[in-house]
Amino acid sequence: MSAYFAVLLLLSVAGCKKAIDVGPPITRLSSVTVFTSNSTAEAAISGIFGTMASNSGKMYNGSSSMSLQQGQAADELVNYATVAAFYTNNLISSSSYYWPEIYQEMFQINSAIIGLNNNGSTLTPAIRNQLLGEVKFARAFVYFYAVNLYGDVPMPLTNDYIVNNVISRTPAQQVYAQIIQDLKDAQLLLPDNTYLSGTGTTTTERVHPNKQAAMAMLARVYLYQKDWVNAQAMATAVINASSYKLEAINSVFLKTSQEAIWQLSPIAVGINNADAQYLVITARPTTTSGQLSLNTNLLNAFEPGDARFANWVSSFTAPAQPPLPATTYQFAYKYKVNLTNSAVIATEYPMMLRLAEQYLIRAEAYIQNNQIALGIADLNTIRTRARMAATVAVPNPLPALSTTLSLSDAIDAVAHERQVELFTEMGHRWFDLRRTGKIDAVMGVVTPQKGGTWSSYKQLVPVPASEIVLNPNLVQNPGYN
Repeated sequence: MSAYFAVLLLLSVAGCKKAIDVGPPITRLSSVTVFTSNSTAEAAISGIFGTMASNSGKMYNGSSSMSLQQGQAADELVNYATVAAFYTNNLISSSSYYWPEIYQEMFQINSAIIGLNNNGSTLTPAIRNQLLGEVKFARAFVYFYAVNLYGDVPMPLTNDYIVNNVISRTPAQQVYAQIIQDLKDAQLLLPDNTYLSGTGTTTTERVHPNKQAAMAMLARVYLYQKDWVNAQAMATAVINASSYKLEAINSVFLKTSQEAIWQLSPIAVGINNADAQYLVITARPTTTSGQLSLNTNLLNAFEPGDARFANWVSSFTAPAQPPLPATTYQFAYKYKVNLTNSAVIATEYPMMLRLAEQYLIRAEAYIQNNQIALGIADLNTIRTRARMAATVAVPNPLPALSTTLSLSDAIDAVAHERQVELFTEMGHRWFDLRRTGKIDAVMGVVTPQKGGTWSSYKQLVPVPASEIVLNPNLVQNPGYN
């Protein structure tokens, strides 16, 4: 078997019928060739991240991304389709949603980790460490979203199909423990405060995770676990790293952004961020266009003088088409290039981790530890960047928050800043509502506005019924039986 064929074989599992049952372990067949040379090992790992960056309806970028789907599920986006399961909070167990992609990726990742551990001695040590750190980071990243979407989830750490075919759901706390361990491992293996290409050379692009990316994810994980001390420590370490700074509002989402901690590199020619094709409105949305405007609940959350509204929200007025009146749609404009043609030069990369989130994480950790003044100072750092210069139309620029806020008011201030800073980014709003216990109160109001009905069980995605039929040890999330 040629090295080229072996790499293709490693990456071919995405087409398999069952998410976890993906056949005999690929590394048993191909590790001799795939993970014994730098070039083929690098190709295999690049394939994993290339799958994430794909624009073909994947959960990280495109029509089925978490940014779009969880934005609809929460109170960020409006869907005009006749049937819109996420928008109306009406998911059904006969659909698979994110599950197949999660476990197809996990099979590739576990195969790569096993291959690098078993055969990595033939690779250049620095390359082997970088690649192993990248896939450890990837496993933590994927499992983080799996556990937040589904709750308890199967957690295969092997590519043994006999074991994986009957694996049961692992308690969420145990999944989090594995996420933390993988990120700690990645932190030790990945380059510090610099970015390397797949071949180990320094690059200006931030598409390969580094030590700070692992630390940024650790900060987020600790926040979700209410480990305020470690969340604050990890966020501080990233904030203090010399490679990062808060960019001007209109430069945040460029591929050259120094606010970026980790981005995905578009793999399709002529596409920047595939999300923009659905978020940037240039014609009246129809039931089949897939266009998504901003929900009034999000629009109403912006304060006067907030430059985020002026620069990250735009509008399109559709002319009257009787019987339809002229209608203005306000839409997310963080990513501004929505064209798809071979002449487009990629200038905007999908943002996975950025520095502003680290300030928000540290602010919340400080406040929860009753260090309110320090937390408010971090919120004011974000608000200073978002402060619009006084104009006739906006006489009062976004004010600084008082450092003497009460604990409850300070916690509310964090939630507000996260809502208007992180909207339409990887489902932050939805996951924030879940982890803070506010989801029933908010969605009990919002879901009827969207034409649906809310029940608390809907905060988790259903396990595909087809998977439960094939695996007797899987059980469904309550409410979907």
